[in-house]
Amino acid sequence: MAKILKTVWICTIVLLLWSFSAKAQQRYRTREGSIEVIGSYRDSIIIANSNRLFVLINYETAVMELTFNPAILRTKTDSLNVKLINSNMGQVVLKGQLNIPYVETLQHPDHKLNFEAELHLNGKAKRIYINGLLIHIASNETISCLLTLNFKLRLSDFGIDLPEGWNNEITIQIFQTVLKKSN
Repeated sequence: MAKILKTVWICTIVLLLWSFSAKAQQRYRTREGSIEVIGSYRDSIIIANSNRLFVLINYETAVMELTFNPAILRTKTDSLNVKLINSNMGQVVLKGQLNIPYVETLQHPDHKLNFEAELHLNGKAKRIYINGLLIHIASNETISCLLTLNFKLRLSDFGIDLPEGWNNEITIQIFQTVLKKSN
């Protein structure tokens, strides 16, 4: 009897581990996405960017979660970089369901993306509208697609007050490679 219980117990553990690993393989995390924040000061365009964007994509459900810290953004202006480094806004999180049923990593036509997501910034959460593209690129063994996302937001909606001369509206552009799904 003890031997049968031991066998059942081992089989149960193996099945649980297998199901957890199967679910874990549906989600892919990347660490070097690119983000550009485009704003304006008086008559000048200001671009802050970073290559340290984190994106988590569930390929089976097409749910995406993106995180970054505004302190990692850099511009061509040293004084503005110091302000970004010293900002205490914390992590920015964007989470949403892409308007496709799942993320295909094999050959596929380009997908136009239009969806809503929830943006958490400066302790506030707002629904925003995002558009973009998921483009298949077949020239690499590990990379399958390029994901581009674009959206605009008003900083005052998130309790961020800007000094005089700064435009309240900014544009966000995201460029992220999508890894091939492992077998």
